[in-house]
Amino acid sequence: MLNKELLCVSKNGLNVYYDPVGSHAATHFHDTLNLKLLVVGLIEVTTLSKDMEYIQHDFGHTIGKTDLLETTDQDTVVYAKRMNRDNYSRFIMNRGPVDSSILTIILYKHDSFYMLKSAYIGIKVPSFPTAPTASNESVPFWMKHALAWGTQAIQPGTETDKWPW
Repeated sequence: MLNKELLCVSKNGLNVYYDPVGSHAATHFHDTLNLKLLVVGLIEVTTLSKDMEYIQHDFGHTIGKTDLLETTDQDTVVYAKRMNRDNYSRFIMNRGPVDSSILTIILYKHDSFYMLKSAYIGIKVPSFPTAPTASNESVPFWMKHALAWGTQAIQPGTETDKWPW
């Protein structure tokens, strides 16, 4: 990572950093205005101990919009690369985001501190099929789900209606 900025300190006193320019978290913070405050608030009351922390927290009330949608045969789907990513994402063109009470955070431990990889409003999901962290769940999940188009910045010229996986 090119940049490392202190985001906050966990409940058990561990510094949490993020890359404010080149990370997935940076793009989500840019696209969702209150997201950074929600992430900081949750990390500050969380004890971190694992090499990878994949936290999903339900606030019990709407905290924002999730752009993750289950798709049907009636949906118009395209693929494109989001900013700060090398892999294609699946997008739905004809429906928008929906209310959500869930926040998901992904952190990786580095010696005595953590780096925030990503954070978003919505449920924990498998990586996209061509991502280095893809699992056996990736293709089946992403064949039935997509992100609402227009909610995240896209790398210009990467849009396609052809299956990239």
